[in-house]
Amino acid sequence: MAAASLEPLLAAGAIALVVIGAMAALLLANVVKRIAALMIAGFGAIVALAALGAPDSALVAGVAVVFAQTVVGVAIAVRLQESYGAIEAPEIDSADGAGDARDEAP
Repeated sequence: MAAASLEPLLAAGAIALVVIGAMAALLLANVVKRIAALMIAGFGAIVALAALGAPDSALVAGVAVVFAQTVVGVAIAVRLQESYGAIEAPEIDSADGAGDARDEAP
């Protein structure tokens, strides 16, 4: 009886994690914070799968996907730092725009 009453609470918490992670990934300017926000959203989705009674193999696959996404995201963040010297989106955009202006000048 107690386990059945916890399922809606677990599902609501999972939805909250997904929404918080997705909104943070959209609104934050720092690339590393965006990667962390995507991790939060991914783990929220995994919790939602668990609340819905997904098999263990689906949960393990979900964790593997979130881990792989994090590894690729960190590699991209390192490459951005090496190329632009920044990990903030506005700084990267301005540096990229300045690079485009130099390329177009005769």
